[in-house]
Amino acid sequence: MSDFYLSADELEQAARYYREHFPDEARNSVTIANRAVLNEFMVPYTNDLTNWIPLGTPVDWLHNPTNDLEFTWGINRHWHMLDLGKAYLMKGNPLYVTAFIDHFRTWREQNPVPAGLPYNEAVYFQKPGPWRLLETGLRVQSWITAYKYMESSPQLDEAFRTEFLQGLEEHAEFLTHYLGSTEINHAIMHMQGLFMIAAFYKEHPRSPYWRQVAAERLELCLLHQLNEEGIQVELNTHYHNASIEMFGTPYLLAGISGHPFSAWYGECLRRMASFTEAMIRPDHQSTGIGDSDWLSDGRQRLTLLGAILGDEDLMARGTDSSECLWLVGVAKYERCVRLQSGTSRSLTSRTFPQTGYYVMRDERQYLFFDAASMGGAHGHADALNIEWMWNNRLFFTDTGRYTYEEGQWRHYFKSTRAHNTVTVDGTDQTPYLSTQQWGKPEAEATTHRYESHANYHFMDASQDGYTHLPDPVSHRRWVLAGKSVPLFLIVDWLEAEKFHTLEQRFHLHPEARLVLNKDDYAKQRAGIRFDQSSVKLCIRFLMEGDGSESFEVTEQSGWVSEVYGAKSETAVIQGKAEFSGKVGVAAVCLPADESEETVNVTKYMLEPDHMRFTLSYVYQGREARIVMDEHTVTWT
Repeated sequence: MSDFYLSADELEQAARYYREHFPDEARNSVTIANRAVLNEFMVPYTNDLTNWIPLGTPVDWLHNPTNDLEFTWGINRHWHMLDLGKAYLMKGNPLYVTAFIDHFRTWREQNPVPAGLPYNEAVYFQKPGPWRLLETGLRVQSWITAYKYMESSPQLDEAFRTEFLQGLEEHAEFLTHYLGSTEINHAIMHMQGLFMIAAFYKEHPRSPYWRQVAAERLELCLLHQLNEEGIQVELNTHYHNASIEMFGTPYLLAGISGHPFSAWYGECLRRMASFTEAMIRPDHQSTGIGDSDWLSDGRQRLTLLGAILGDEDLMARGTDSSECLWLVGVAKYERCVRLQSGTSRSLTSRTFPQTGYYVMRDERQYLFFDAASMGGAHGHADALNIEWMWNNRLFFTDTGRYTYEEGQWRHYFKSTRAHNTVTVDGTDQTPYLSTQQWGKPEAEATTHRYESHANYHFMDASQDGYTHLPDPVSHRRWVLAGKSVPLFLIVDWLEAEKFHTLEQRFHLHPEARLVLNKDDYAKQRAGIRFDQSSVKLCIRFLMEGDGSESFEVTEQSGWVSEVYGAKSETAVIQGKAEFSGKVGVAAVCLPADESEETVNVTKYMLEPDHMRFTLSYVYQGREARIVMDEHTVTWT
């Protein structure tokens, strides 16, 4: 039985494969390692990713030259040590080992185990420092992994190993003394680290106890954090996919070290794959719900999960992943690559009705509809948000997360206005309090109908976020996506007694080119194109009800964040009006390729008093009519 994922020989093979098949990542690892030798760092998931930051000699592990608290937490996770280890395996330079030893020793000298630390500080919202349980659990994983990568070095002598094991013992005792709630994702990382200590330091007399605590609490985390549909309870893509790694790596190590988890644990991991796969768009990026990055390939998680479970079907549905390589080794990883090269899969529509997520697909389009609750602190005020892609072009996009640092940008990216839904009076559906806290009452969405037929997909849902205003406002949204006919309809119904301001907003891909105009009947339209692409989109807008004469469609500036800490400007289509009573707002989207015929809409009509929308069109020489009301959809 082993104390780590790969043997020394397997690590040497992985390093050679990494350098050959992941050259950009390998160069990045060496760059990070070379900078770390100079005590210069760039900390992931912070807002300072533009410059290498010197932290002095010796490193001052509590120095934070930024305004982002995540910097202090991030630097104390010691993720750079993984790259020191990878660089050592690739280059054999003893300076990488020297830096590892120095950083380990100076950290322990500066940060002894705190005595009498208040429970709340240790468990969750600790003042920025190194002993929050989250950092404690992640740091030991960095230590152990780096040590195993460098284990062949004569610098890691018995004297250092004694120090190293003392440090692990301190962390294990701290992690078992303060136990965070198993309903919060932090607890997975606490126990992930504890389980790794127990496997590595198996000769310690308390190792069986550490392993038992970690295993039991990881199972409790699965029980408390995975809903009936296999989705992590924070209900966002990033944390769901991260949880696959956090739950999966202990499962893998448990089998290797001779203390396997239950079959139930493995089945829970397998259930998580369904949501991960459902959220993968045709461009292979994942829809970014809540605090998620705009660029994220869920297929890498399928590769990792398949390799961990020994599930060749999951492996085949994944893609290249260096993370998987370092966990399972070259032989198993190459098996993943062979399976993937011989597999061609087309994903189907998938619904998660208990959660409130709906993914609708056909040969030419991908549509995500959000009728779920926010899922906690990492959720956004985005009820009834949509993401829509046609012919591999992302027209309406989620905007990402950008930062966790308190301020206007954190609020913006979490706000209702930063999503493809309707805002009332410029307020959020749920009151924003701070970066990790929402106010009450929290907006809830209700699905009234979901239909998927040969000709179309249809969603009907409402959200109650604005019913708590002094003058309550109801909001209900219909979305209809044609399958054989290129037609996409969004209809929003609102009702109030007094006057309010509505904004119907659609965030475009940053590469999209937008032109607004009016037709001969003063109806407002938008045209969207992409450079060097024949794909185009025409949108016709219509509002009916008290205030419709004030309805105006304009181009606004918005933002998307591809990865944490980076943002870019994008165009937003905004329909805005002052309204009262019952009103309807419709966006009739007509996508097409320049070589194909566009749907010719001959008539469309909103009837707020009857909550009815009618549209007539001609396509490929055939006339047709769509009628939607609160009970039925008729397409004839």
